[in-house]
Amino acid sequence: MFWTRVASSVVIAPLALGAVYLGYPIFHIFVALMAAAVIWEFVHIVSKAGFPPRAVLALWTAIAAIGIAPNNMGLSLTVLAAVWLILLATDERGNRARLSSTQTALLYAGLPAVCLVSVREMGGAETVFWVLAVVWATDIGAYFVGRLIGGPKLAPAISPGKTWSGAVGGSIAAVLAGVALATALGFAPTVLSIALAFIVSVVSQVGDLAESRFKRVHGVKDSGTWMPGHGGVMDRVDGLWAATPAAALICAALGGGVAAW
Repeated sequence: MFWTRVASSVVIAPLALGAVYLGYPIFHIFVALMAAAVIWEFVHIVSKAGFPPRAVLALWTAIAAIGIAPNNMGLSLTVLAAVWLILLATDERGNRARLSSTQTALLYAGLPAVCLVSVREMGGAETVFWVLAVVWATDIGAYFVGRLIGGPKLAPAISPGKTWSGAVGGSIAAVLAGVALATALGFAPTVLSIALAFIVSVVSQVGDLAESRFKRVHGVKDSGTWMPGHGGVMDRVDGLWAATPAAALICAALGGGVAAW
């Protein structure tokens, strides 16, 4: 499975990086496809079968919000919120304590996707490359350091394979990757950018754990079978999906992307 995963990554990573570099509309279509796949997988995991009309509405809403985001992030988020409220108001089990799978799927897929598109608009392609480098380095560092050192489990009830050593190793790898990419792009690394790389790395690991818990609760190992060695799209973007809202907030707060950090 390891070499299958590597082979898939060799194909997937260039496609993702190429989409980021090309920008509109290729990047936006790429993100929309990811969001659509996440909604599809999420609903199927929870419902076990079928794809109801409400889920179709959520899917198209996420795609529409991504299309609007480059020109007006506020309007894009308003569309997501409006349709989410419609789904809530028309829920046939509206008096229950928890949200439906469709409502949750729209938030889980739509918000990070809109944020990812907005990060490119606010910070340029180099900032998306930086986020990807930090998230991917976190995954790679956590995997290899965890296997090499082992030790106490990070969250055994959620993901038995993850260790504290892997979490620390992943964050260190993320900081090094962030510094290396910033330097390669001609931006002098600062204490702030190093701290931001660490924060984004931690957030991405929390996202990974959250998706692991979701799958464990619903009794599935992988969210799908689209990507050999990786499982589904949710399995591949769990860390990124958590990191992009954080990156969007950072870009908005600091008035730009990695060049301004």
